[in-house]
Amino acid sequence: MADIRVSKTRFRALAEAELAAIPLELRELLVNVTIEVQDEPGPETADLEDAEELLGLYAGPTREDFLAGAHGSLPAKVYLYQWNIEDSVDTLAELKSEIRITLRHELAHHFGFDDEELERVWPEGV
Repeated sequence: MADIRVSKTRFRALAEAELAAIPLELRELLVNVTIEVQDEPGPETADLEDAEELLGLYAGPTREDFLAGAHGSLPAKVYLYQWNIEDSVDTLAELKSEIRITLRHELAHHFGFDDEELERVWPEGV
């Protein structure tokens, strides 16, 4: 694929726009979740197979665990790996779509879905 590159500021703005497009009733349930854009996977992926190919990662307790008090003081994080996402697309429209899919996929983990469940209920988002 031909790579498309945007500035970190533009990428964050695209991610924020996709987050804002999530229905309000779901966004209100994203308590204690932050979105972090990184150039590429970092130390948070050290124990993962094929980490260098990841587009995103959810790290932290699920919403259910958070409500049960298993949250500590740190927020859950959704990592978006800008360079890997950019490398996977050819156009700005595809970039926006991949950010949306990756963000929603990672946020689904916050609600307790694992990859197998996601594949069953949302195959285009895996």
